[in-house]
Amino acid sequence: REKGGGGGGGGGGGEVRLPGQDEPDSTYEFTSRDLLQAMQANARELKRTTQLLTRRDRAALAAGDDPSPSPDSREEEEEAAPEAAVRVRLPDGCMLQGRFGAEEAASALHVFVAETLQEGAPAFDLKTTVGSTHRGVIDPSQGGTLNSMGLAPRGIVNLRWRDDGRHGKDVVRLDTPQQPLDPN
Repeated sequence: REKGGGGGGGGGGGEVRLPGQDEPDSTYEFTSRDLLQAMQANARELKRTTQLLTRRDRAALAAGDDPSPSPDSREEEEEAAPEAAVRVRLPDGCMLQGRFGAEEAASALHVFVAETLQEGAPAFDLKTTVGSTHRGVIDPSQGGTLNSMGLAPRGIVNLRWRDDGRHGKDVVRLDTPQQPLDPN
């Protein structure tokens, strides 16, 4: 009922709606721009919750930017990656996560896993997943860095027991810090 900015404040020309007044239909129109914004927000949320992201990527997502690098920038990022966040997936689905220097030898990953397992744990192999530049079992005696294997700035490897036994969280040391992995 009241239009304008009201008394003497020199305010804007907004409209004041009182309780019981209906909103115009235009308030509820969903435009193609609204749809595009919703789709982009959903894509960012999906990426945020399903991918292992670096701190820089999380910051880019929070700012509304697309952290997906082009293939060229991905190669540059891998070459310049100062660290590698590597997740190790055990056969039962349990995940171990460690941070390494990107130029550390692959043997550092084996040492990390071995130190996380209880004494007497069965022998294991680590196998790269799709997306890494190295295919197959990681042999610590053959050298190579985490970066050269495509595990920097982030990567996932699968642990396979050599005895084909069904071992789960029971082989992880009890004093290993356990917390849910941050999806960010």
